[in-house]
Amino acid sequence: MEETQPSEFQFEIEQVFLFEDKGTAISGLVELGIIGAGQAIDIHGLHARRHGKIEAIMIDGERVDEVEAGFVCTLLVTELTPGHVGPGMLATHAGGERHKELRERVPRQYSPLAA
Repeated sequence: MEETQPSEFQFEIEQVFLFEDKGTAISGLVELGIIGAGQAIDIHGLHARRHGKIEAIMIDGERVDEVEAGFVCTLLVTELTPGHVGPGMLATHAGGERHKELRERVPRQYSPLAA
C-alpha cells in the first residue's frame, strides 16, 4: 500500500454561507500551509470527500491572492453548496489526507467560534 504525502494545507470550517450567483463561502482558521485563489481543494467530512475550487480569498473584508497558516479568512468556493459542507469539516489541497489522519497529526490550537 502506497503511503500518502502529508497535506500542505489544512483549514477547519467554522461557518458556511451561500452567496447567490457567486458560490459557497467557508470561513475559519488556516491551521497549516498556504493556499491561493484558483486552486482546487477537497472538503473532508467523516465519511465523504467533496471537491471545489477557490474563486476568492477574503481577510478582514479585503480580497487577497493567497493565505497562510495563522490567518482567519473566508474562502469563496465553487462547485459546492452549503448542503455539501458544514462546521467542523476540513479543507485540504486537492488530494490531501482524510479528516481523521489530519486531526491526529495536527492538534487544534484555537477554540471554535461560539454558536
